[in-house]
Amino acid sequence: MIASDIDRTLLWSHKRVGDVPLEDLVVCEVLDGRDWAYVTRTAYAALEGRPDLVLCTTRTPAQVLRLTLPSYKRVLCLNGGALLVDGVPDPDHAQATEALVAQRRPMAEFAQRVAHLVEAPHVRGLRDADGTFAYFLLNGEPVEAAWVEELEAVAAADGWRLTHEQTKVYAMPDTLTKEAGLARLVELDDDPLVAAAGDSLLDDGMLRMAEHALVPRGAYLETHGWDGPLTDATGVLAGEEVALWLAGHGH
Repeated sequence: MIASDIDRTLLWSHKRVGDVPLEDLVVCEVLDGRDWAYVTRTAYAALEGRPDLVLCTTRTPAQVLRLTLPSYKRVLCLNGGALLVDGVPDPDHAQATEALVAQRRPMAEFAQRVAHLVEAPHVRGLRDADGTFAYFLLNGEPVEAAWVEELEAVAAADGWRLTHEQTKVYAMPDTLTKEAGLARLVELDDDPLVAAAGDSLLDDGMLRMAEHALVPRGAYLETHGWDGPLTDATGVLAGEEVALWLAGHGH
């Protein structure tokens, strides 16, 4: 089995394509009528027809299904909480996730407890990811230490964890992880996780679970605790490098 995060690992926004000619790119996401995210044609070809590849993302199933990526056999969405198999939610995986999430304070109650924190000047909203977890959208203004401390206190009391990722602060039950979702598939397949790629703190556990791991150069994780291999390239060309590397470890 090989696994990869999607955004800023394989898939890159229009802001990160650099000087790569458009004819060398494949549009994989259109948002509000605009070509939004890409992979290179080389990356697309490397990922095509790979049933051994499991995509892992914090995106909701609906957000995943609007993508046109070359491999949809299995996608772990909602940070490992939901599994799409050929685009269809897997009920057994959903049941297992429900049991894990039930060990912590429910999403609706947690959201109520932190609702007043959305009024802070550095926050532009709180988003609900299919009732499974939430994330604060930041607007670039300084984040006050008192705000962080209060949010951390609520999360710790509720069995939730926080992950600060550039323009977002994710809040989710600490039982909900990509590595937990992958572990179910590894056990089901009786097939080890040979290689994994990712860019964020939410990918760290998945990367350390794999026999081999790769992080795009310039990723948030590079400067926040990652001490393993990096790509040579950045941006969409790093995505190409990741795709070829994954293909080389697959079967």
